[in-house]
Amino acid sequence: MFTGCKSQPNEEVYISDFYNIHEEYKDAWGNVGKYDISLPYIHCDSKSAKKLNQTIKNEYKDLVDSLDEAKEEGYTLPDTKVSYDVYTHSNLLSLVIKEEVETEYPRYKVYHFDSKTKKRVSNKKLYKKYKISQKDMKVWAAQAFDQEYANEYYDNVKELRAQTIGLLPSNLDVFYHKGKLNVLIPVATNFGSGTKMVLYRPSRKKSYKIEDSSTFDQMTMTLKNNKLSLYYSGTDKTYKVHGCFNEYKQVHVYEIGPGVTYGFALTTNGLVEVIAIEDGLPIERVCSQGPLYGLDKVKSLRSGQALTENDQLIDLFDALQNQPFKSLEGTYTNESVTLQIDENGLYAMQDQENSHSGLLFSVGMEEDGFVYGYDDYNQQVLSYCKVMPLYEKLEIKNLFDHDKLELEYQYE
Repeated sequence: MFTGCKSQPNEEVYISDFYNIHEEYKDAWGNVGKYDISLPYIHCDSKSAKKLNQTIKNEYKDLVDSLDEAKEEGYTLPDTKVSYDVYTHSNLLSLVIKEEVETEYPRYKVYHFDSKTKKRVSNKKLYKKYKISQKDMKVWAAQAFDQEYANEYYDNVKELRAQTIGLLPSNLDVFYHKGKLNVLIPVATNFGSGTKMVLYRPSRKKSYKIEDSSTFDQMTMTLKNNKLSLYYSGTDKTYKVHGCFNEYKQVHVYEIGPGVTYGFALTTNGLVEVIAIEDGLPIERVCSQGPLYGLDKVKSLRSGQALTENDQLIDLFDALQNQPFKSLEGTYTNESVTLQIDENGLYAMQDQENSHSGLLFSVGMEEDGFVYGYDDYNQQVLSYCKVMPLYEKLEIKNLFDHDKLELEYQYE
């Protein structure tokens, strides 16, 4: 179909269409079926190029066959489009293939080829070359989610955020376009397959010049080097604020209710994150609870209020009251442990040797799950556990003598 080229050191590598199919037909009932397919072909005679061309062809062979069969048999499938873009960065050719099927979120495949070495390049090599760490990916996943859901409100939005960060695959597709890094991040959603792919362009700042601090009563929150910390004069200790994934430009501490002090952190893209200070201090684990969803485009914080870009003042207490917090209510069991939690967070835990009862309260979240404080009524223990963001079971870390608990949810 194409004339091959001998692989020489100065050989020009270029891309053209392997398929270029544009079909529209009617089935036996008069319904119109459409599909539009273009796939890339690498013009180069190296073994690696030939193998990659075959890999791409095989990846979409079943799809092309099913569409051809539908046309021949006289029935229609959902409208389908497969297209690709080629992005060049130095010697690197990135082939980004987008598959769009009616009623579904788009799917992507990304392949890389070095035009100098005439070899395929893996994501792992790109991570090393561009100095991308797994921590970077967790941060970008949180930022992509927050950007995608800034104006959304779902009862389980915080659980979706935790799933996006905590269950993030270790092998994300990346490519450069016009000097900017692009990352394809699977974001958790309530619809379809449960994830949708979001194209995110992170900033790669190496230094942060913005510094800020805010004091109320005995508490001082500080922003420095894009890290948040809290000093509490009652214990004369400084606590790191965990679960902070965004870039920040202002911090604010304020008493938003009688005897209830909260911390707030304004991100550079106009979101407001919440820090439940008085839930975190007793267990010495201060965490961000994530953004106040539905409140964005904020330019500054003042006296318990957020000032938006259109100069509207929003009461932070009102915004906080509208935030969803998923209840852990239910009965959870495994071979040796039963844990019962009611709608108020009161729990009773029984294992083979001990029983505990007390109160669970939400503190915030870190990259591997939610952080809950617990007060054990029997032993008067005040500590914390982490709960993994899973639907069908409750996975807990650091609850009493258990390093890790996996408990199945019992539907009642």
